[in-house]
Amino acid sequence: MKKLHAILFLTICFSLFTSLCEGQYTTLLNFNGTNGDNPYGSLTLIGGKLYGMTYIGGANSDGCIFSIDTDGAGYKDLFDFNGTTGFEPEGSLIDSGGRLFGMTSYGGINGNGCIFSIDTDGTGYKKLFDFDGVNGDQPDGSLILNGNKLYGMTALGDGGDGNIFSIDTDGSRFRDIYDFIGVEGELPYADLTLIGNRLFGMTRSGGSFNYGCVFSVDTGGNGYKVLLNFNRANGATSFGSLTVLGNRLFGMTRGGGAGDSGCVFSIDTAGNGYKDLLDFNGANGAFPTCNLTVYHGVLYGLTEAGGINKDGCLFSIDTDGSGYNKLYDFNSPTGMYPLGSLTLSNNVFYGMTYMGGMNNEGVVFSFKVADLGINNLSAPTNSVTVYPNPGSGIFNIVIASETRQSYPIIEVYNMLGEKVYSQSIIHSSSFIVDLSNQPAGVYLYRVLAEDGSLLGEGKLILQK
Repeated sequence: MKKLHAILFLTICFSLFTSLCEGQYTTLLNFNGTNGDNPYGSLTLIGGKLYGMTYIGGANSDGCIFSIDTDGAGYKDLFDFNGTTGFEPEGSLIDSGGRLFGMTSYGGINGNGCIFSIDTDGTGYKKLFDFDGVNGDQPDGSLILNGNKLYGMTALGDGGDGNIFSIDTDGSRFRDIYDFIGVEGELPYADLTLIGNRLFGMTRSGGSFNYGCVFSVDTGGNGYKVLLNFNRANGATSFGSLTVLGNRLFGMTRGGGAGDSGCVFSIDTAGNGYKDLLDFNGANGAFPTCNLTVYHGVLYGLTEAGGINKDGCLFSIDTDGSGYNKLYDFNSPTGMYPLGSLTLSNNVFYGMTYMGGMNNEGVVFSFKVADLGINNLSAPTNSVTVYPNPGSGIFNIVIASETRQSYPIIEVYNMLGEKVYSQSIIHSSSFIVDLSNQPAGVYLYRVLAEDGSLLGEGKLILQK
């Protein structure tokens, strides 16, 4: 199968997929309580294995960490929470050097949740930090990693409105870097998004109209700015994260919009140019959660409800708000109420549903893209230069002045078609791609402009 994927990948190389009409949905795992129950988050792909958490279930009914192969085989219960080690985890796990980092909403010494790490084989569980209510309470969403520092948010925190914190990956130097205050947002949820030295996120409530807001703050906790106040007409009560593409942020709200069932929107990183891209109305989905996934310049997401069966749907939409496609309607037998985000590998999306499936306790699923409309793009001649190539891990990418863009995106894939590197570069004609942590071999790169057009593509030869 991997050989087939590699042949397909090399054949189409870096073609953009401009339409996605149909796909193949597969239930990979039915949760049954013993192996987990009611997942409330997203999957993390490392190599050919998916890692995730369930909100409850497992040996102690407090949730568990698990792994499973991308074909649905090889399920393994890696760790069972027990209250003291945390319980009811939400969000996704992040990987750093073979260690997984995550949070639980409750449990730990004080019952207010905790931060933990664990090896990918399920050994070496370590509780890095216990929240106590003052320094944070009920962490929601996932952590993000910058160097050796983790950033995250709690829903309540000091004063009850939530906070933003940072902590080193070894559990030291915890810092409460910002405490929310109602009029500037309260009850944050999901993940932060890091661009340069600024963190971007959303809150569920607070702000000028008490429907939440979009905000930014620097990594030291300074320069907090409300970029957008939701007012119900433009969205309300976000339970998700922001996705960056070029100089624009894309997000979803759970409520508000014309149908009062949520919306997809975009706004630039300075807080200008708000655009309502899509209003959900029930038939096309309702109550979206978590973040959008970008695949070849198109946005993909999930709604918790709505669609034909009112059990949620998987959809795509162009970044300008056109081309909406409802790709799959969830249903009780195969999974319903997805509460996380999509994880992408090659042309397959992976995710989880909170309920439904054989035991009505949620499922792990895959959605394989089929019936693709392929639009082969030709890159401008001599538009991108790479040196040294072959290289030992550090490659310099230079964009020619006549094709230079403000926010180019570099993507690198291995020969199995797995994306191993992706970075949006701000205001620069040259930048460095670091593949030092990848094995020796041939990799394929492409550089995209803000509008999704191809600036350059080619091979990177990594020698060690």
